[in-house]
Amino acid sequence: MTRQHAQPGTNGSHISQEIFQQITVGDIVTYLLTPDMLPTNPLREWHGRVEQVNAEEVLVSLLDEGYVGLTEAVKKQEIISVSKDAKSHTSTS
Repeated sequence: MTRQHAQPGTNGSHISQEIFQQITVGDIVTYLLTPDMLPTNPLREWHGRVEQVNAEEVLVSLLDEGYVGLTEAVKKQEIISVSKDAKSHTSTS
């Protein structure tokens, strides 16, 4: 698996537009909840498998214990890293 993290020195800790544009269905994203969602632990990292990609957000199926199977829309600004399974993203010639 390969992982792409937020770039140091960018606004906050979210991923770049370039990395966001490389997200595909099946990727695993790690993200933080926004302050307006009033998380009890604002630093808790959440994990989801990408089910759909839109212009500024992705729809994920949650992978965290107790939340498996739920879906959530995650905005680009909330995503802190992306993992790609190298086996499912190989090029075919």
